[in-house]
Amino acid sequence: MTVESSLEFDTCFHLEYSRDIASFEAQPEGFYYTFEGKLLPYTPDFKVQHRQQGTQFIEIKPHEKTLNQYFRTRFQAKQLAAQDKGLTLILVTDRQVCVYPILGNLKLLHRYSGFQSTTSLHLQLLEAVERYGVTTLLNLVRSTGIRQGEVLSSILSLIASGKLDSNLVDQDFGLDSEVWSVQ
Repeated sequence: MTVESSLEFDTCFHLEYSRDIASFEAQPEGFYYTFEGKLLPYTPDFKVQHRQQGTQFIEIKPHEKTLNQYFRTRFQAKQLAAQDKGLTLILVTDRQVCVYPILGNLKLLHRYSGFQSTTSLHLQLLEAVERYGVTTLLNLVRSTGIRQGEVLSSILSLIASGKLDSNLVDQDFGLDSEVWSVQ
């Protein structure tokens, strides 16, 4: 996916791992809007298809840029043009994207995602999590005898694939993190 800034790149992690989002597209086909008597083209940063709320356009900007009155007035013109077409355009800033520990945790998840097959180790950990309901990675290490690094990497790939879940918002992901089954 081609994006125009590191802030947009970081936004992709939030979009990729949100259970509310079915799909997203960077730099989608845009629309025209009128500003200061001129008809101008506009390309949003993202087009997001939510699972239940429909389609939404997102503009990503550093917070400092959004403080400028000219920017705000121009953005409102873009929002009105989107609204006339039955679309929603929202503004998201670095204050919403660059939030830790969640951004770091999402990047960690991304490192362990991919086209992996489910191994016997994955199945063993899934069974253990289902048996406990909610458990920490440290408890999984102790109860299964599997090495910490293997538990950590396997659990991350299971979270990335949607088979397990964890609170990625409140703390850095590690051995004290709790996990639970999604099914």
